[in-house]
Amino acid sequence: MSLDQQVQPMESVARREPARDRAEAYYGRLFGWSVRWRGMQPFLSLENGICAVTVPKLSAAPVLARLAAIGCEGPAMTMATQRGQRVAVLAETDGLIPPRAALPKDVEVLAWGALLPLPIGSRRTDIATEWVAAPNPQQRWLPSLDAVLAAIPARER
Repeated sequence: MSLDQQVQPMESVARREPARDRAEAYYGRLFGWSVRWRGMQPFLSLENGICAVTVPKLSAAPVLARLAAIGCEGPAMTMATQRGQRVAVLAETDGLIPPRAALPKDVEVLAWGALLPLPIGSRRTDIATEWVAAPNPQQRWLPSLDAVLAAIPARER
């Protein structure tokens, strides 16, 4: 028995809700993502080489279009934050995460333990997230962090 199993109470399969089973099967088993739960809301734990680049929602369309033009599109979701509506583009860390000072002021890279709320079907929860570009089971790889950052136009820093 692992330490996690010793510390955290085991959950009976009979008590689990179908939405939770679907989310864990889809995100966890199909894509291999680390899913954490807070109540009934699943969160993607950014670990194992997965990070997210967030940009303001109004700036996201050109970035997503550039990624699609070079064949590097990947999953992207909208989410409400304290800084307003943002789009998070999932990426694979391909080296060091650039320091905050090296990024445009409206761009943020989230990694290593950050949690992103995951959409769960059409059922709304208290955390409103939606896929702008849903993960594709036929294309399970993520674009590199460098490709995503290169798709963001340079701005005043």
